[in-house]
Parts: sequence; structure tokens; C-alpha cells
Amino acid sequence: MNRLIPGNCGIRLMMLACVIFACPAAYGQQSTEQYIPIGYSPGVSGKYSYVGPIVALDRNAHTITVEDRGEMREIRVTEQTRIWLDRSKTQRENRNADYAACEIGQMIEVKYSSEDKKSADWIKIESK
Repeated sequence: MNRLIPGNCGIRLMMLACVIFACPAAYGQQSTEQYIPIGYSPGVSGKYSYVGPIVALDRNAHTITVEDRGEMREIRVTEQTRIWLDRSKTQRENRNADYAACEIGQMIEVKYSSEDKKSADWIKIESK
């Protein structure tokens, strides 16, 4: 016979609350990420992303090389990579973009995939 022990009940409730409250926050940031300007993404910018100008593009290999704090970082753009045009400096709404919008010299922020740090999860491209 399985009996519920009060001490375990509290732990289970606390774990359930953590799961319930943590998931919407993570999903919320994902769904609003495109509206956050380059370099200002809470908990991501400077920790899990590269910020700098595009110094090279390989359209055949679908890669972008960004200069981040003096280091060259080559990032692969996949079909799952989300790309946005950051138009916050011109006080216009950001919008979806694609790899074709990338040009050498543009300032970008690339959140790299946590699995390999070589693939882009998302990219924000500064609008001209």
C-alpha cells in the first residue's frame, strides 16, 4: 500500500511549482526575443551569444563569421535558425528576416546552439 508522507508531499508540490512557473518564463522570452535589441537579451547577451560585425559570409555553406571581442567566430545557419531584422535604432518594429538579409559589415547578435556552439539558434541583424 502506497502512503503519502507529508514531507514528500511538500517536496513534490515545490517541484511541480518550479516546473509550472519556469516553463512559461522560458517560452515567454523565446516568443518575445525578436523584439529585444541587439546586446540586451536578459541572461543571453554576452553569455550565450556573439555580438559584432559580420566579417565573412559563405552563402554555399550557410555560415556567418562574426568578430566577437577580437575573435573570429564562424556560425552555421540551419533551417531551424530564426533570423530577425533589429530596427529598434530607427524606432520601427523588428521583423522576420532570412539569411539573404545578412551583409558583410552589419552588426549582429548570434545566440549559438547550446549543443555545439557552432550552429545559430537565432540571429538579430541590425537594420541600416
